[in-house]
Amino acid sequence: MNVRKLRILYNRRSGPGRSRFETVRRAVSSAWRGTADRAWYFPADREESDAMVDAAVAEGADCLLVCGGDGTVSSVGRRLIGTSVALGVVPLGSGNGLARHFGVPLDPAKAVAALAAGGTRRMDVGVAGGIPFLVSASVAWDAALVRAYDAIPFRGAVSYALAGFWSFFGYRAQPLEAVLDGAETLRFDKPLLFTVGNLAGWGGGALIDADASAEDGRLELIAGERRDAPRMLAALRRVFSKGGKALPHVLHRTFRSLEVSRPAASPVQLDGELEDLPARFEISVRPSALGVLVPPAPTAPLSDSNLTTPTDTRP
Repeated sequence: MNVRKLRILYNRRSGPGRSRFETVRRAVSSAWRGTADRAWYFPADREESDAMVDAAVAEGADCLLVCGGDGTVSSVGRRLIGTSVALGVVPLGSGNGLARHFGVPLDPAKAVAALAAGGTRRMDVGVAGGIPFLVSASVAWDAALVRAYDAIPFRGAVSYALAGFWSFFGYRAQPLEAVLDGAETLRFDKPLLFTVGNLAGWGGGALIDADASAEDGRLELIAGERRDAPRMLAALRRVFSKGGKALPHVLHRTFRSLEVSRPAASPVQLDGELEDLPARFEISVRPSALGVLVPPAPTAPLSDSNLTTPTDTRP
């Protein structure tokens, strides 16, 4: 990708091991040494981050490199929807759902080098109750898990496991109805799993659908009842190879629009963050709404076609 103006937003609070800035700084200086117009952003909070992203768009940046976890990536990506600024992700979090989907190395320095050698693609974006999401949206126990995870003071695979165990026993399911593309109606008495994926997985290596595409103009739904939890848990390893869609008694659908109806409003998980949505809301897809910087094939699971080969911008 020919980058004339590069902006780098670094979240110092993301993920385990928060002292990696020098590693990233050196990698950026090396990989983009021909790009003279570079600027770093260090937001103190969400409001300041939003203002910095808007400034990058107004300044005509070609790429905004986001160094952080899924929450940071999502909040920045939402503001880049419909713009010409490409989103690049240097994964510093514990989930890293978007980075994993596009084959971005989880080592920060390697991620920077791979992105600098890559090109841009357009990816779909999901919208739930008017709020965009890049990776996934969850409504049932898979949403309650997020609240438990936020209460744990450390991050990583162990904290996900603890959050899942803790939230499972406290979760109170409420009936749910879903209408897919105005045609098929699904009803769940006590849903345990109800996740919509835009990309292959939630993060942390856990997959929704290993074969999911970010460019097909469709979203993926996996859903299952609480009564089938023992069978799902017995086959849990499938989540890390084929995805949640391969669990026994789990329903799998692809769709463009989905109407969700519940007895009462409750928080919904969007890219690892809880959002208050009403009892009835719609989930839909915006095809090719966001430009994303990806590594070159074969590092990323993408074909050689449509990749923009980077150009050396050194004078």
